[in-house]
Amino acid sequence: MKKLIVLCVVATLSFATAFNADASRFGVKAGINVADIKSEAAVKTALGYQAGIAWQFDLPIGFSIQPELLYHVKASSFDQLKSQINFGYVELPVNIQWGFRFFDRKLRLFAQASPFIGYAVHMDNETESALGKYDELLGNLGVDTGALDTADKVSKWTNINRFSYGCGLGLGLQWRALQLTAQYVWNFGSLANDQKLSAELFNDQNFGGCVISLGILFGGKK
Repeated sequence: MKKLIVLCVVATLSFATAFNADASRFGVKAGINVADIKSEAAVKTALGYQAGIAWQFDLPIGFSIQPELLYHVKASSFDQLKSQINFGYVELPVNIQWGFRFFDRKLRLFAQASPFIGYAVHMDNETESALGKYDELLGNLGVDTGALDTADKVSKWTNINRFSYGCGLGLGLQWRALQLTAQYVWNFGSLANDQKLSAELFNDQNFGGCVISLGILFGGKK
């Protein structure tokens, strides 16, 4: 699955760059997400955000491709730790859009699928503190923590899977230069590398949830 997502992202990017600049638009976008990790550790949803750049290419029969480069903060709240974990990712989604135009092509309604790849580049101090309590938390869950690395090693990414990949599905509308989208994103794989940590704390899951974003795209055909 990971290779399929990566190949899809690379192929669509290569395909898009072959099109005429007159059919393309470049701009910025930002949004919020409500994410969680389906876990036994009483994880609740938490608010995150994203911001970056986008490049949209028009294709025949209502299709378009919109690759983006984003900084995406994802978070989840742990009740038992009274802490929130926050990871910052550099992400490359490729939105494959299909829809219809109305009102002399000024309004566009579309559906989109968004395969993406990403890499975690940041965790905040609160996250490091929460990660340092993994042994304590797993012990409370009745899990033998003898095979885990020390909390100090955990806080330095040893047991965290920094590479992420997945896909989103959603709807959007575009009025002239403004674009509004809403989608649900599935993040495949687990947040943890350690097998016991992944299975017992995260249920072999990664961040997933709803994303709402607003973009401004300039250029293209009038």
